[in-house]
Amino acid sequence: MKISSIIWSTVASISFKGAATAMQMDDMLMGQSLDSFLSGLVQHQQLSEEHKLEIVNMASEGDIDASSSKEHYRDKGFTTAESKDLLRDYLYNTVYDGTMEEETAEEIASTLNLGGLFFTEEMVDSLALMQGLNGAAPADYLGEGNMHRLGNILPVSVSGNSFVNGIWGYVTPNGAREYALMCAGAGLSIIDVTKAAAPVRVQFTPMPGGGIWRDVCTHVDDGGKTYAYVAAQGNHGGGNSPNLFVFDLSWLSDDAGQSNGEDSNPIPQGDNGYIDLGETGYGHTINCARGLLFLHTAGSSDGCRVYDISKNPTKPKFLFDTGGTGGCHDSMVQTGVDVGGETKDLWIISEGFGRRDNIRDITLVNPKTKSIPPLIGRTPTMAGIYSHSSDLYKNRYLFQTDENNLHDISVYDIKTLQSPMLISKFQHSEHNSFDTYTHNGFVLGHYYFNAYYQAGLRVFDISNPYYVQEVGKIETHRDPDGDGKYEKIKKPLFEGAWNLHVGLPSGNILVNDMFKGLFIVKASAPYDPPESPVVSAERGGNGDVNLSWNSGSNVRGYSVDRSFDDVTYTRIAEHLIGTSFLDSDARGKSAFYRIIAVNGEGEGVSDSVYSKFVTGDTTPPTHAPTPDGTPGNGGPQTATYNKELGVPSCAIGVSCDTLLLLDGRHKLGPEPNQPNTLDNCSDGTGGNYHSDESLDAIFISSDSGEDITEGSTVTVKADAWCWDKRYDFIYFFHASDATDPDWNLTGRIQCTGGGKQTLSVSYELPKGTLQAVRASIRYENGNVAQGVCGSGSYDDADDVVIEVKEDPSFQGTTDTGTTEAEEKVETVKESTNSDLQTHDMKKQHRKGERKRKQQLRKKNGSR
Repeated sequence: MKISSIIWSTVASISFKGAATAMQMDDMLMGQSLDSFLSGLVQHQQLSEEHKLEIVNMASEGDIDASSSKEHYRDKGFTTAESKDLLRDYLYNTVYDGTMEEETAEEIASTLNLGGLFFTEEMVDSLALMQGLNGAAPADYLGEGNMHRLGNILPVSVSGNSFVNGIWGYVTPNGAREYALMCAGAGLSIIDVTKAAAPVRVQFTPMPGGGIWRDVCTHVDDGGKTYAYVAAQGNHGGGNSPNLFVFDLSWLSDDAGQSNGEDSNPIPQGDNGYIDLGETGYGHTINCARGLLFLHTAGSSDGCRVYDISKNPTKPKFLFDTGGTGGCHDSMVQTGVDVGGETKDLWIISEGFGRRDNIRDITLVNPKTKSIPPLIGRTPTMAGIYSHSSDLYKNRYLFQTDENNLHDISVYDIKTLQSPMLISKFQHSEHNSFDTYTHNGFVLGHYYFNAYYQAGLRVFDISNPYYVQEVGKIETHRDPDGDGKYEKIKKPLFEGAWNLHVGLPSGNILVNDMFKGLFIVKASAPYDPPESPVVSAERGGNGDVNLSWNSGSNVRGYSVDRSFDDVTYTRIAEHLIGTSFLDSDARGKSAFYRIIAVNGEGEGVSDSVYSKFVTGDTTPPTHAPTPDGTPGNGGPQTATYNKELGVPSCAIGVSCDTLLLLDGRHKLGPEPNQPNTLDNCSDGTGGNYHSDESLDAIFISSDSGEDITEGSTVTVKADAWCWDKRYDFIYFFHASDATDPDWNLTGRIQCTGGGKQTLSVSYELPKGTLQAVRASIRYENGNVAQGVCGSGSYDDADDVVIEVKEDPSFQGTTDTGTTEAEEKVETVKESTNSDLQTHDMKKQHRKGERKRKQQLRKKNGSR
């Protein structure tokens, strides 16, 4: 089956030749040859030799203007749209004929900038569930916003593949002086930036073999001495076997009144100064953290190489590498993260062509460690992206950059490490007028600073990570002089702002522009903290609390805190952008509320507002028993597990709430005593907790506000997680005798969207003092599921038993049983093939629906 590459014409990245000063990159080979990259896949048994040779030959066949030899293409790779189209078709066909795995094809596509090939179920679900910003970040500032230029210096010659790249900062032990550690293809420049308006280079150390990539990081030993480590990429990007260097920075002046002289080179070569450590060619990027040195080899099969530098900083001890477990373009370490009540140190690896970030636990890594630390989480794999680098906000929100120019910047909530959730993705504010690649980004306070290549430095308020706001910029590339005259950008190129450092005590920020040099800049507050909202609360007839508040200026989002005693408050909602909130979890209880407005400069907290529950409201309380809600005494009841029946049950009362007894499905989620059904309906085992279909709770209440009685009308509410409103339905059933249930269909309700929601039905209770209610969420695709259990891989059925107050005057009948229930199901069928099982339809729909990826591409921004 030959798949046309036309459908991916808008996804495939174009080959850009660029101006004379632009970095020439048509792919993400990171300077290595095509042959070398493919050989690495062969080495790890991901690619056959036959496929490798065919791909190398194809590079020239697709270039209709090619005059170069095949050897050129062994080195250069795919340089034209024609050759990329040819390879894209080839990868589709080899996957469909079973001779290549999808993962291998996607790695090749990501590395050679072809765009994504296959939208996996994981990617479809992630994009569908994303709730935040999807597009250019809004901005309303003038000029360069909250950013201010302080100084600029270009101390080295730049041209071709030799330019300014990595950057880091250093402050002396007494805090008297600040330095920029500025990398370039030619070597390392150390620049005194204490006087930001007049930066002075005090040392230049030439380093042989440098090309496009060189990077630097610092480590402080137990005695307080700081060392800088400088590494470069191997024989790629113009490099020629560059080595790793270490510098003892204690030679630099720590005297506020006396700087080292210009190019005085205070750090000598030798054991007490700077040392060539060998370790040739491993440093595409570099990181120092927790007494460890991380060398990232990008396209190499070595992955990340990890060394101990805690014992002897001038003699790094190799511990392990991650070769064969995914790519390694960059990594970051975050210590002291709360993971399920345990404090852990996280190592987050940007996999590059792996199209995701891996999260590993390095809490126990020490100088004796030899094995790769355990993988405890990973972001969803996104077709076509190149996962370049990441940084964390509040130890929870991961900002990931994509250098393939598909998503630019993605934000993941990693609160649940096992399944990080995509919440937003965005570009710089002027994306719609000029497109450009993104590169490196760092979090400082409530702001995210990004070296955005041709867009220069871009600054975003991320106090609401769902809806970021751009607040400032420095046009290092389009307007390096700051005179307001912008160079016109015709197409995206790899040139402009490369990297930055945000950690200096002065608050000054260092930005390296590839051809314009080092910019020393500073941020000011873009606005004041938000004013405190004025909030009001009203009770609905069903006991819900309706909160509303005024809209303030420069507010990025609102949070809602609730308390039942006006002492201990719990956050029940955050990152809201509207000015109202409905709380349905405080029925039956008086509650206090506070609204918190946030932006990057702080918070505005409202006075607490009181909402009193009044007995006799139209619909009695739920979700929390009041003091009189004890078994047998009426009032709201909280279900307990009935071992004899095998389901939750409630005594006589005005309501019955299962709370957390039904939360989840099968082994997906904490649901105790599953399957929680009277007749042992089995739960589906497919999907993920709180992403795919499942039930969380069932709540039953008397519409009259009196005890639940024979012949009275009750409302049944089901808290459920839906996947897609088009295909998910909740079936409600009831039975008059819980000890021998004959189920009647109460209603079939369609989900209103994806995610958590509450659906309900009302009905008149039949005769019977021990009755049962069932909710069953089911996935359908034009076919109505049959029976009272559901049989699909994503279906969940749960029951609750209620004691019902006898009414001798009620002459109603008992239920008519399962046959009627199935007949009612039959009447709502539009068209069905009874032989086709629901779980089979879901598998076919999610994995085989190729048209859907086109729709998602248009909706979610493949550019």
